[in-house]
Amino acid sequence: MKLGRLLADELARIFWQKGTYVGYGALVVLVSLMTLAIWRFGSPFHERLEAGSDFLIAGKLISGVTVARLLMEPALLVLVPLLVAAISGGVFAAEMQRGTMRVLLCRPVRRWQVATAKYLAGWTHAISLTLFLGLSGLLIGWAVFGRGELIAFRGGLTILTEQMALLRLGQAYLVAALGMCAVASVALLCSQLVHSPLTATAATVAFLLIGGVLAAMPYFEWLSPYLLSTHLEVFSQLFSSQVEIAPLRWPLACMGLYVVVPFTIGQIVFRYQDITC
Repeated sequence: MKLGRLLADELARIFWQKGTYVGYGALVVLVSLMTLAIWRFGSPFHERLEAGSDFLIAGKLISGVTVARLLMEPALLVLVPLLVAAISGGVFAAEMQRGTMRVLLCRPVRRWQVATAKYLAGWTHAISLTLFLGLSGLLIGWAVFGRGELIAFRGGLTILTEQMALLRLGQAYLVAALGMCAVASVALLCSQLVHSPLTATAATVAFLLIGGVLAAMPYFEWLSPYLLSTHLEVFSQLFSSQVEIAPLRWPLACMGLYVVVPFTIGQIVFRYQDITC
């Protein structure tokens, strides 16, 4: 069997599950609530601008790109990793529990192809969730607030034209998608090792939480650059007035390693794993 056919089958399994669309629905609810809160109470930018009395900015402070930007931290650091872990954690383990993995391997397929298809499907789901968040934020934001510039605060006040803001948002969401693929890889490896979707999801969440706790403790400052949790927020650096490439290299490389290393270990494990169920 060709890898493409296996990948199509894996994607069908993921996207035919009703639980998969709970995640997309949750993101729409989050975007709607965020938009409603901004419409009702105003953007957090208002307080920062009002705090500085030496200058005045006239015009629209809130636009569709503002909504897509404000969504990133709460969604991409908390909700989306949970949704990715929930789906990817069941890719291997659910088939182990149902007993369908052994049936699959009885077909004329190579184990590396099966494992690769499952990892590609998990990454595809992670990327789709991330891009869906950005697109829904833009569309709902445009529908409510219309088009306009993006006002960002990172090391000072930055005002980006809508064209530049869309470019930066696209880059930021692609970087965030790489981080979500890293989360998916960890969840997929856990799914191979524990054979329980719930346990694999819990292990992935625990991995992220422990990384966040260690990064916050002064005793483990030396470990912080190597933790996935440390780099999930690197997309925020793309909203500075001048984006420097050098500080982005290691975070991107580290997230890339968290994608590749679990995949490589997973291939080795699956190659020699005794599938009895």
